[in-house]
Amino acid sequence: MSKQLSFILSMLCTVNIVSLGVGAERQIEAELLDGGGVTVITSERLTFDYGKNYAVFEKDVVVTDPGMQLVADKLAVWFSETGDATLIKAEGAVHITQEDKVATAGQATYDVVNGKIVLVQNPRLQRGLHYLEGTTITYWRDKELLIVEPQSRLVIFPENGQDQIHLLGN
Repeated sequence: MSKQLSFILSMLCTVNIVSLGVGAERQIEAELLDGGGVTVITSERLTFDYGKNYAVFEKDVVVTDPGMQLVADKLAVWFSETGDATLIKAEGAVHITQEDKVATAGQATYDVVNGKIVLVQNPRLQRGLHYLEGTTITYWRDKELLIVEPQSRLVIFPENGQDQIHLLGN
Protein backbone atom coordinates (compact mmCIF):
# COMPACT_ATOMS: atom_id res chain seq x y z
CA MET A 1 0.00 0.00 0.00
CA SER A 2 1.12 3.52 -0.60
CA LYS A 3 2.52 5.54 2.29
CA GLN A 4 -0.15 8.17 1.82
CA LEU A 5 -3.45 6.30 1.90
CA SER A 6 -5.55 8.78 0.05
CA PHE A 7 -8.71 7.08 1.20
CA ILE A 8 -8.98 9.55 4.11
CA LEU A 9 -9.86 12.23 1.61
CA SER A 10 -12.18 9.85 -0.19
CA MET A 11 -13.74 8.81 3.13
CA LEU A 12 -14.29 12.40 4.23
CA CYS A 13 -15.75 13.21 0.82
CA THR A 14 -18.03 10.18 1.09
CA VAL A 15 -19.29 11.32 4.50
CA ASN A 16 -20.13 14.73 3.01
CA ILE A 17 -21.46 13.25 -0.21
CA VAL A 18 -24.07 11.11 1.56
CA SER A 19 -26.05 14.22 2.27
CA LEU A 20 -25.87 15.30 -1.39
CA GLY A 21 -27.65 12.25 -2.79
CA VAL A 22 -26.67 9.30 -4.95
CA GLY A 23 -26.28 11.22 -8.23
CA ALA A 24 -23.77 13.67 -6.81
CA GLU A 25 -21.97 10.83 -5.00
CA ARG A 26 -21.42 8.92 -8.26
CA GLN A 27 -20.19 12.02 -10.07
CA ILE A 28 -17.64 12.96 -7.38
CA GLU A 29 -16.50 9.34 -6.99
CA ALA A 30 -15.94 9.03 -10.74
CA GLU A 31 -13.87 12.24 -10.72
CA LEU A 32 -11.73 10.97 -7.82
CA LEU A 33 -11.15 7.57 -9.43
CA ASP A 34 -10.27 9.07 -12.82
CA GLY A 35 -7.40 10.93 -11.19
CA GLY A 36 -5.52 7.66 -10.56
CA GLY A 37 -3.57 6.72 -7.48
CA VAL A 38 -6.75 6.35 -5.43
CA THR A 39 -7.16 3.66 -2.77
CA VAL A 40 -10.70 2.35 -2.32
CA ILE A 41 -11.73 0.35 0.76
CA THR A 42 -15.10 -1.36 0.99
CA SER A 43 -16.57 -3.31 3.90
CA GLU A 44 -19.87 -4.09 5.57
CA ARG A 45 -19.02 -1.84 8.52
CA LEU A 46 -16.68 1.07 9.18
CA THR A 47 -15.94 2.56 12.59
CA PHE A 48 -13.83 5.72 12.48
CA ASP A 49 -12.63 7.37 15.69
CA TYR A 50 -11.49 10.89 14.72
CA GLY A 51 -10.20 11.62 18.22
CA LYS A 52 -7.93 8.55 18.29
CA ASN A 53 -7.00 8.67 14.57
CA TYR A 54 -8.13 5.08 14.13
CA ALA A 55 -10.42 3.27 11.67
CA VAL A 56 -11.72 -0.31 11.66
CA PHE A 57 -13.28 -1.93 8.60
CA GLU A 58 -15.19 -5.16 9.30
CA LYS A 59 -16.72 -7.99 7.23
CA ASP A 60 -15.89 -8.52 3.57
CA VAL A 61 -13.07 -5.97 3.51
CA VAL A 62 -11.61 -5.26 0.07
CA VAL A 63 -8.78 -2.76 -0.45
CA THR A 64 -8.07 -1.84 -4.05
CA ASP A 65 -4.89 0.18 -4.43
CA PRO A 66 -3.12 1.08 -7.71
CA GLY A 67 -0.41 -1.49 -6.89
CA MET A 68 -2.34 -4.31 -5.23
CA GLN A 69 -5.59 -5.72 -3.86
CA LEU A 70 -6.13 -6.94 -0.30
CA VAL A 71 -9.06 -8.99 1.00
CA ALA A 72 -9.58 -9.68 4.72
CA ASP A 73 -12.22 -10.13 7.39
CA LYS A 74 -11.06 -7.06 9.33
CA LEU A 75 -8.74 -4.13 8.65
CA ALA A 76 -7.56 -1.61 11.24
CA VAL A 77 -5.71 1.58 10.29
CA TRP A 78 -3.92 4.00 12.62
CA PHE A 79 -3.19 7.54 11.40
CA SER A 80 -0.74 10.29 12.28
CA GLU A 81 -1.93 13.76 13.25
CA THR A 82 -1.50 14.81 9.60
CA GLY A 83 -3.76 12.01 8.35
CA ASP A 84 -1.06 9.68 7.00
CA ALA A 85 -1.49 5.96 7.69
CA THR A 86 1.18 4.79 10.15
CA LEU A 87 0.11 1.21 10.89
CA ILE A 88 -2.24 -1.16 9.06
CA LYS A 89 -3.35 -4.52 10.42
CA ALA A 90 -5.43 -7.02 8.42
CA GLU A 91 -6.90 -10.09 10.09
CA GLY A 92 -8.76 -13.24 9.09
CA ALA A 93 -8.28 -14.90 5.70
CA VAL A 94 -5.87 -12.22 4.46
CA HIS A 95 -5.27 -12.47 0.71
CA ILE A 96 -3.00 -9.95 -1.03
CA THR A 97 -2.59 -9.93 -4.81
CA GLN A 98 0.05 -7.88 -6.62
CA GLU A 99 0.60 -8.54 -10.31
CA ASP A 100 1.51 -12.26 -10.49
CA LYS A 101 2.28 -12.60 -6.77
CA VAL A 102 -0.09 -13.74 -4.03
CA ALA A 103 0.39 -13.59 -0.26
CA THR A 104 -1.93 -15.32 2.18
CA ALA A 105 -1.95 -15.35 5.99
CA GLY A 106 -4.21 -15.22 9.00
CA GLN A 107 -2.79 -11.81 9.88
CA ALA A 108 -0.75 -9.14 8.09
CA THR A 109 0.71 -6.06 9.76
CA TYR A 110 2.23 -3.17 7.80
CA ASP A 111 4.34 -0.60 9.63
CA VAL A 112 4.07 2.15 7.03
CA VAL A 113 6.72 4.39 8.60
CA ASN A 114 9.40 1.66 8.53
CA GLY A 115 8.16 -0.12 5.40
CA LYS A 116 7.92 -3.41 7.34
CA ILE A 117 5.32 -6.08 6.53
CA VAL A 118 4.84 -9.07 8.85
CA LEU A 119 2.74 -12.09 7.86
CA VAL A 120 1.79 -14.68 10.52
CA GLN A 121 -0.69 -17.53 10.98
CA ASN A 122 0.19 -19.87 8.10
CA PRO A 123 1.77 -17.23 5.85
CA ARG A 124 2.53 -18.15 2.25
CA LEU A 125 4.00 -16.20 -0.67
CA GLN A 126 3.33 -17.62 -4.12
CA ARG A 127 4.37 -16.75 -7.67
CA GLY A 128 3.11 -19.19 -10.25
CA LEU A 129 3.72 -22.68 -8.87
CA HIS A 130 6.66 -21.57 -6.69
CA TYR A 131 5.94 -20.78 -3.05
CA LEU A 132 7.52 -19.82 0.25
CA GLU A 133 6.15 -20.71 3.68
CA GLY A 134 7.21 -20.33 7.31
CA THR A 135 5.96 -19.44 10.75
CA THR A 136 6.62 -15.71 10.23
CA ILE A 137 7.43 -13.91 6.99
CA THR A 138 8.87 -10.41 7.42
CA TYR A 139 9.59 -8.10 4.48
CA TRP A 140 11.10 -4.61 4.50
CA ARG A 141 9.94 -2.80 1.35
CA ASP A 142 12.63 -0.10 1.37
CA LYS A 143 15.48 -2.57 1.88
CA GLU A 144 14.03 -5.35 -0.29
CA LEU A 145 14.90 -7.72 2.56
CA LEU A 146 12.88 -10.85 3.33
CA ILE A 147 13.27 -13.06 6.43
CA VAL A 148 11.32 -16.27 7.00
CA GLU A 149 11.65 -17.91 10.39
CA PRO A 150 11.38 -20.41 11.89
CA GLN A 151 10.61 -23.45 9.75
CA SER A 152 11.09 -21.83 6.36
CA ARG A 153 10.17 -23.80 3.27
CA LEU A 154 10.81 -22.70 -0.31
CA VAL A 155 9.49 -24.85 -3.16
CA ILE A 156 10.65 -24.13 -6.71
CA PHE A 157 9.18 -26.14 -9.56
CA PRO A 158 11.10 -26.93 -12.76
CA GLU A 159 10.91 -24.61 -15.72
CA ASN A 160 11.68 -25.65 -19.29
CA GLY A 161 12.50 -29.25 -18.36
CA GLN A 162 14.97 -28.39 -15.59
CA ASP A 163 15.21 -30.55 -12.48
CA GLN A 164 12.82 -29.79 -9.66
CA ILE A 165 14.48 -28.01 -6.73
CA HIS A 166 13.15 -28.09 -3.15
CA LEU A 167 14.89 -25.93 -0.58
CA LEU A 168 13.90 -26.76 2.96
CA GLY A 169 15.13 -25.09 6.12
CA ASN A 170 14.33 -25.26 9.81
